[in-house]
Amino acid sequence: MPIPSLPRFLYLDDKGLGEYLSVVEEGLSDESKKKRTSNGFDSTTLGDLAGSDSTSEEERVVRETASQRFIRLVSALDAASTRWRYYDIEDLGEEFDKINVADLVQVQCEVEIPPFVRMFSQPDQLDDMVNMLEAFRAMAPILGENTEGLPGKKMTKAFRDFGKAMKSDVVIVGDQEEGGPQVTGKLNKDYIRDAIEGEVFIVGKVSKRLKDGETHSLLAIPGASLLSRQQRRQAARQEQTDETTLVGPALTLDILAIYR
Repeated sequence: MPIPSLPRFLYLDDKGLGEYLSVVEEGLSDESKKKRTSNGFDSTTLGDLAGSDSTSEEERVVRETASQRFIRLVSALDAASTRWRYYDIEDLGEEFDKINVADLVQVQCEVEIPPFVRMFSQPDQLDDMVNMLEAFRAMAPILGENTEGLPGKKMTKAFRDFGKAMKSDVVIVGDQEEGGPQVTGKLNKDYIRDAIEGEVFIVGKVSKRLKDGETHSLLAIPGASLLSRQQRRQAARQEQTDETTLVGPALTLDILAIYR
């Protein structure tokens, strides 16, 4: 799949891009000098028909953008794909078994941020929603509305406290077809450029392979990093399958870019 001539990046990890490109090109340069020489006709007076030739030089310093560096990186990876273990995947279902951890992949798929993850990755909006519920509950009697079914003060406080404790990374999930292998990865909020959803291209390094039936939590559970590897594996086996859990086959990625 060739890179579009004008890719529109929804996410681009500038730091990771620089690190990859510095290895591929054995160094990193972000600017170049361009010199332009032009020959013109210089007339000293309106009546001087002979005139004289003149030469002028213009020098500009051109600084590359992250978008240009990305195109250069992927072009270099594609030109030496075996060396860099780079795969441009057209059918994830057919090629899933040959993909290994630490491989670089590009895959086109339909992506979304799961609703539960979206909620807890935006604590300010979650807090605003609880504030709105509390305000409506207070105003409902004045407006003649029935408050039955609305959460009480204890429930909204519990929900607010739970939201503060369950802060989540922004995580995307994508697939090419229903029931087929999926891809997932967390995003650094500093590098998100636009809303991420729909049909996109994803470039990233494989950090984990989930076999058929293996599970992966899409939420960052507080305290999980304090568990041993054995305890984390045991907890993963006991996870309930719901919208916060990804079930293999799937690839978890260190995502470099998302674009269309």
